[in-house]
Amino acid sequence: MKEIAKNLYQFSVYIPPINFTIHQYLLNTDPAILFAAGTVQQAEAILPDLKKVLGDKPLKYVFVSHMESDEAAGVFVLRKEYPDLQVISGELTARELPGYGYTGKVLPKKGGAELKDGELDLTFMDYPAEVHLQDGLLCLERNSGIFYSADLFLRWGNGVGETMDSTWKDEISAINEERVPNEQMRSSLQKNLMALDPKFIAVGHGYCVNLG
Repeated sequence: MKEIAKNLYQFSVYIPPINFTIHQYLLNTDPAILFAAGTVQQAEAILPDLKKVLGDKPLKYVFVSHMESDEAAGVFVLRKEYPDLQVISGELTARELPGYGYTGKVLPKKGGAELKDGELDLTFMDYPAEVHLQDGLLCLERNSGIFYSADLFLRWGNGVGETMDSTWKDEISAINEERVPNEQMRSSLQKNLMALDPKFIAVGHGYCVNLG
């Protein structure tokens, strides 16, 4: 666990054979939100640190960008510890989770939707990450300027606790066909991203980005 930005705690797993890092993030606001539930194993591993940071405060939200095990599977573990947990996800994930037996509260969101609760001011953006390029979700917390990018700005290497400097424009320009293979969807995503003004990118994989 590392406080990688103000009130933002990073939990990471580095996999040397493929030189790949997987991150989850706790934003310790009131209420608190976890970006990426992790796999079952990752969620179990981070629970002691989650409880250490949160103390008596519950984990109210977990944000699930899209239906992959490192994003979604840990919701089952987290809900056992925090029964009132609410999952924020895109509509496809919200439909899929009950099919895997998840019975907790799920808040489906579309791009352009917002959620304001206490210190949280979240805005969501469609992200063609789901099966057949259906929309997953990205999230900007506007009070802190933290943007959770899921797989969009993926970089290889050991990114545990590491940051790099870049600009928002350069990061958006670097989105290519490997990230979003459909040209029209990619262009639309880039246009929508340019309307945002984040300060920090909390990446799903690789190196977090300080934005100048």
